[in-house]
Formats: sequence, structure tokens, C-alpha cells
Amino acid sequence: MAKCKFCGQGVKVAPVFHPACWEQRANKVAEEFCDEYCRFQREIEDHDSLIEHCSECVITELLRLGGNDV
Repeated sequence: MAKCKFCGQGVKVAPVFHPACWEQRANKVAEEFCDEYCRFQREIEDHDSLIEHCSECVITELLRLGGNDV
């Protein structure tokens, strides 16, 4: 039996991670990336404009590819 790449528990079918583990890990990585590397959170002061900009970000697109609703 394959093991989840994130938590190490058994997974019966592909992909080799649990959806909940994927979501948790992907959100953590995206949050770290945005906090450390994204300049727009410092440049865009209006919250609604920032949310609109973030919804078009490639990181958000990657999360959507994994099945996350962002």
C-alpha cells in the first residue's frame, strides 16, 4: 500500500496523499510564500483590491489545480 507523502499513513488509491493533507500543506506553503515573498500585500492597502489581486495569482491557480476552492 502506498503512503501519503505528507502524513505517512496508508493510501489505497492515487494520488499518494489524502485530500485533507494536500489542502493543509498547500495552504501552509501558499501562506508562507505570500507572507515572505509577495510584495502586493505591502503595496495594495485596500483589502478588497488585495483579495481581487490574490484571486488572480499563480499560487492561487496552483491551489485550484489541487482541488482547493480558493
